Amino acid sequence: MSVVQRDYIERMIEQFAQAIGEIGQLIRAGQFDPALIVVRRTSELVLGPLLPVLERLDAASAVGLIGHYDLDRVRMYAALLGEEGTIREMRGQTARAQYCCSRALELYAAISLSGATLRAADWERIVELQPKVDAGAVDSRYHAELQRLASQTAPRA
Repeated sequence: MSVVQRDYIERMIEQFAQAIGEIGQLIRAGQFDPALIVVRRTSELVLGPLLPVLERLDAASAVGLIGHYDLDRVRMYAALLGEEGTIREMRGQTARAQYCCSRALELYAAISLSGATLRAADWERIVELQPKVDAGAVDSRYHAELQRLASQTAPRA
């Protein structure tokens, strides 16, 4: 990876972290519409022109398309989906909240199934999202992996 690519990724991760903080503040303030705007804007930043494609692919295909060396982008997208799910849940938009949370969980499971190691923040989000998802909402291919992960100890940060 070139220095320019690494700098770009580091800036993207920094912007993502700032956006997650901003989303949290907006949620706590009950400002759900602006929070959703930040989620969407950050998703577009993280995935660029691939966002509409990844929204339509199953989780394993999305991970495969992004590639093993760029999985941080999928992790960030999964985290943003989890945030959107939380916002939708608070607004009473149950169906959309279920979709966002289950999609995030499927992406985390697909990352794990690809052979990548999940990070502590991934584990925390999985633990936070699982109770929000109805039984059967997660595709069975990923459900088994999520159960396997739940039986293990999360890595330290």
